[in-house]
Amino acid sequence: MLLVLSSTGYAYGSEAIVKQLPPGWTPLAASAPDAGLSLSGKFQRQGNVDTALVVQNGQDGAYGLAVVPGSVTDGTASIVKTFKDIKANPPHLSLVQPGSYQPACHTGNSCAPLSIANESIGLCFGEASCEIIYFADGAYHEIYLTD
Repeated sequence: MLLVLSSTGYAYGSEAIVKQLPPGWTPLAASAPDAGLSLSGKFQRQGNVDTALVVQNGQDGAYGLAVVPGSVTDGTASIVKTFKDIKANPPHLSLVQPGSYQPACHTGNSCAPLSIANESIGLCFGEASCEIIYFADGAYHEIYLTD
């Protein structure tokens, strides 16, 4: 496996994965080997290991979460979430196991727990907020756990 090295020397993704990203998007360089900027899991279906990584767009300064499917039958790489400034609260990815999760409710009403069938992507921004990005019904969705 070929690895692409950041300017600090830490590997952050295979060359094959980097080539599949949408035009203009590149992996965010890691400042440490365990920076939590990439993650592998069975997000879309069992049997195929997909890769999630934090990316940046050099054209407009946006950041995003890209998912590269482990199989060509699962589609092409896509940006499933975008965000702007990450300096104050840097993003960190973690693997979320299938299960039932309680969302943060903003309406004042009680929210029912959400059952997630596949491994999913935990995305936290420092101590500011955390969410789960999961695949269901042919698309990625998000559920906020903290804000």
